[in-house]
Amino acid sequence: MRRIFIACALTALPLTAQAGTAGEEDAMVINRLNSTDFEVVETRSMGAADFWCGAATFVERRSGLSETTPIYLKRARGPSGTVPGRNGVVFSTSNSGLPTSQGRISVSVERPGDVLKSAQARRFCRDAFTRATK
Repeated sequence: MRRIFIACALTALPLTAQAGTAGEEDAMVINRLNSTDFEVVETRSMGAADFWCGAATFVERRSGLSETTPIYLKRARGPSGTVPGRNGVVFSTSNSGLPTSQGRISVSVERPGDVLKSAQARRFCRDAFTRATK
């Protein structure tokens, strides 16, 4: 009996972790602005990592693009252009008209031109889930 319980518990653990992460990402408000630009809208007290997670979610899960797709910060955190009364960050899959990234190590949503590959930004989704469950 104990073996059956342990087997069931071990089988269910990965499913709960995946469901928790996916649910958090699915709840993000992300609005397409045009063929390359999209806005991640602040839905709670979100940090830079949360916005980058949202950008990766949009690129990979909602747009079906590759995890190697570069994501550029186009407009720093400020009043949302798509949801009145909220803040948002505009990202793009195109670097057209953006300053060259300074290659900083820190992650922020304050410097237009900053860039991360989608796979790099996706790592913040796991971090956000881990922080939320501690």
